[in-house]
Amino acid sequence: MVTLRTVESFGEIAAEDDPVLDYFLTTEAVQDIESGKILLVLGRKGSGKTALVRHFTETNPATHGQPLSLRSYPWGTHSALVDKGASETEAYVASWRLLIAIRLASMVSELGSAKFSDTLEGLRKFLMENFGTIRPETKSILSRPKLKVVGLTIGPQVAGISLGSITFGDPTREKVIGLELDSLANSLLTDISTAVAELRIENLYLHFDELDQGLDILDDVKKRMLIGLILAARDIKRSTEFRANVSPIVYLRTDIWEQVSFSDKNKITRSSTVRLKWNEETLKALVESRLAAKLGPTVSWPDIEDGGKMRGSQGKLQHMLARTLLRPRDVIQFLNEALKVARDRTDDPLVFINDDFNACREEYSEYLKDELSDEIDPHWPNWTDGLRACSRTKTITFQKEDFLKNYLQIRAPENPLDGNAALEQLYRFSIVGYLRPSGGGGSSWSFRYSDESAGWDATASRLKVHIGLKEHAQLKEERIGKD
Repeated sequence: MVTLRTVESFGEIAAEDDPVLDYFLTTEAVQDIESGKILLVLGRKGSGKTALVRHFTETNPATHGQPLSLRSYPWGTHSALVDKGASETEAYVASWRLLIAIRLASMVSELGSAKFSDTLEGLRKFLMENFGTIRPETKSILSRPKLKVVGLTIGPQVAGISLGSITFGDPTREKVIGLELDSLANSLLTDISTAVAELRIENLYLHFDELDQGLDILDDVKKRMLIGLILAARDIKRSTEFRANVSPIVYLRTDIWEQVSFSDKNKITRSSTVRLKWNEETLKALVESRLAAKLGPTVSWPDIEDGGKMRGSQGKLQHMLARTLLRPRDVIQFLNEALKVARDRTDDPLVFINDDFNACREEYSEYLKDELSDEIDPHWPNWTDGLRACSRTKTITFQKEDFLKNYLQIRAPENPLDGNAALEQLYRFSIVGYLRPSGGGGSSWSFRYSDESAGWDATASRLKVHIGLKEHAQLKEERIGKD
């Protein structure tokens, strides 16, 4: 007998707080990353980036090592390591190459901990001398005042002069710091390549996670630093020195990637990037993987609901997904809210009924608004002016001209966006969608979360608030005219 009575929750919405590996769902993204062809993983907040990192680094640490978490990363300290001999776009490539090289040195030192060779011993000596451990924290690597050059087979040189150490923050060295960082990285990579061959390593992956913790607001320096990280990772990946597939992989929020521009961005986006996308089929599979872990391997979605239709002929799964941004985080939150409601009933066996999904929508709508605030506030702190302008129409669908009138009346003095710019931003973050013609003379609603290729149509006159925000914005579903 299947009952939800024994289920306390469907999990935590943040992968770092959840035993996600107990019910991890293998998607196409996993195979793409394992192929070694991927440099960049893009997805909205809550789309599963951290879950992927945990899957790789916790289930196969020998190949994937420890994640390079950039939470609390000293961006200000790193920003001083600018290569003044390079172009603006490549100003931080050298410093990121060195950081990646040191992390690779740490990985091969750990993998070869039971083996001895002059090369491995030299890499361990370099790490111990500079960090006191062969596993230095990512945030400490470039924060030291000096790196001593010890243990390496071929010492770094600049203009024919051997380097005994590299001093950070020395204004007299700022013109050559880029050359010094590059030279030390090259020396490390040479020994790492030898160690890789000695250990017969075929694949090494480095996963850069939690960049959004320090990059919510991108000034020009941070944009150049982010570009430098991507280019440095690509440079390491392309290196012909390695006798292994070495793949640094950067996990990044889509809205952050959209803020940077450089000559090779389109090439990287098209050839070396995987976008985390979910649909009804994959989200249902995600839920059922959790059901299998909590209730038994044969339990599926129909087993936990009564089969009754919601308003019209909509099933409960479709009703829920329509209120999400097609992200695992949203689905988990909705189910947890519905479970709280259901558990107040005395039914046994306990399964979801329509009232559970109807009664939980208000709490879920507040959650979705708060999630959007976390994502949008760094870009546009006054975004709720736009949502309030939508609320004034009273209905979930509205005319553009009505929005512009309402927005003009409530727009805060410090809000930099006019009505048209506000609508574009609301569309960018999937708060509103617009009605567009479709084949056969019909029309359909276009929301960015479900159709990134559509783009914003500034001429659209009929718009709609995302239905997940209906309760928060106190909107009705009455339509204007024929929909």
